Amino acid sequence: MLKSAGWPEDQVDEALGAFADVDFPTPVPRPRRFGGAREAFLYIVFFALLGVFAVQLGALAFAFVDAQFVDPLDNAPGAYAVSRLRWSIASLIVGYPVFVALGWRLNAARRKDPERRVSRVRAWLTYVTLIFAALILIGDLVAVVHSFLSGELRSRFLAKAFIVGVISAGVLLNFTRDAERQTANVDWVGRALAIAASVVTVALVLWALFLVDTPGAARARTADLQRLEDMQALARRVDCHRTYFGETPESLAAMETALQNRTGRAPAAPGCAGETPRDPATDAPYRYERGAGDGFQLCAVFARGWPEGDESRQPTPTYYPVGGRRRNLEKPVSAGETCFDFEAIDFETDAVAP
Repeated sequence: MLKSAGWPEDQVDEALGAFADVDFPTPVPRPRRFGGAREAFLYIVFFALLGVFAVQLGALAFAFVDAQFVDPLDNAPGAYAVSRLRWSIASLIVGYPVFVALGWRLNAARRKDPERRVSRVRAWLTYVTLIFAALILIGDLVAVVHSFLSGELRSRFLAKAFIVGVISAGVLLNFTRDAERQTANVDWVGRALAIAASVVTVALVLWALFLVDTPGAARARTADLQRLEDMQALARRVDCHRTYFGETPESLAAMETALQNRTGRAPAAPGCAGETPRDPATDAPYRYERGAGDGFQLCAVFARGWPEGDESRQPTPTYYPVGGRRRNLEKPVSAGETCFDFEAIDFETDAVAP
């Protein structure tokens, strides 16, 4: 009778499957084996991970395009670019397996239980989440077009536009089609898209891992950056000693004692108070040598250095608020001890007088 009324065969099976096969005059429905809140939670987590996957996969793909089509006018710092790669790698390594496992579990439950295949909760959450996914991907495309209008290379623009188009089309077409599927058959198209996405994701993550440092190397690079900052801080403190006492200090220990006594009596300029920096890895004091006149030298032992061709070899400038002076330190090319020659700066003390 249902078929004669125009019901498709799969929906007839689903409708009749919702009732128990018991001997009773009135049809007895089967119990619902899941709740709306639980199902909503699983789908919210699933589509949140979908958004993370789409955005971070696009970020890695953009980085690959930038590496293939180098723009000499691109002034993005190398350290910042590597930091973005680390975020994308970490997000995909952690989030993508959970996304795949959760998707497999939800699809298996839908194939097993007819009621899940006609769930309105699933359909509504699918479309609501796809709205946010579409807006995010549209925003990425707007950023790509903005880069093109700002003068980015044509080849890079076309490649990035293609990446955004492929990701957005794959997400929207697959999941809008999936939201309306009512059959229990295996979704071979969805499986093919999932396999292709997994292959691309693994390939991009492996490529990015060759670009970023190992954890030990990254820690050594962080320590080297701290050593450069310490050189600037120590040079500033020598300036303080020169300003307040009329000469450069004989040693770092003598400088620390003199500045502590001075700052304990009256306000001091920025950078003149506090403890003397020491090596962040060994806690050893830095080497200081007093030169002729107002000259002095500071030395530190670097763990890695910045070889020629390293994108992060730009000098590290420091601007001092009192005196309006600026110093630039050239990063060492290799590991080992590197010494920097400075000239003490006598800044105006009136700006910090009590």
